[in-house]
Amino acid sequence: YLSMRFLPLLVFILLVTALGVAVPHNNADTNKFALHVNEPAPVTDLPSFDLVHKGFTARDTLGRAYVINFFASWCVPCHAEHSSLLALAKDFHIPIIGIAFKDKADKINEFLQKDGNPFVIVADDAKGRTGIDWGLTGVPETFIIDAQGITRFHFVGPMTEEVVTPEFLPVWA
Repeated sequence: YLSMRFLPLLVFILLVTALGVAVPHNNADTNKFALHVNEPAPVTDLPSFDLVHKGFTARDTLGRAYVINFFASWCVPCHAEHSSLLALAKDFHIPIIGIAFKDKADKINEFLQKDGNPFVIVADDAKGRTGIDWGLTGVPETFIIDAQGITRFHFVGPMTEEVVTPEFLPVWA
């Protein structure tokens, strides 16, 4: 009788242990899900999230390296990475193209006005189709595209100070 009382607890402990082994514990492991690395970047043609700002097309990036960052105002990790993106844009003069994923224009504006805007272009992927083309698993996700249009880096998760290190910079160069 006593062993039957503890059976649910034992099953729970076994499940937690199995999940602990199966799920990656840090963002260093998340790049194994990277798609399109060392392949041409997907052709993208998106409108702006409002009528004031410029949209994004593949023509905007011809001949220069850039960063694509998929984000959303409703995404908590996107807020966590925002200061790192601002630093990348300011300190390293890296052009970052923001793609607002399944978001609303008023919320995007509020987010960027409150926290600052690291993006040279902010495009709107309201339906999430472009995110699918890029192999997005969620937001935030960041891609580095070289001047020849080849994806050189794909990071799943927030680009925080722990990610943007001196070792990261050669990826950009």
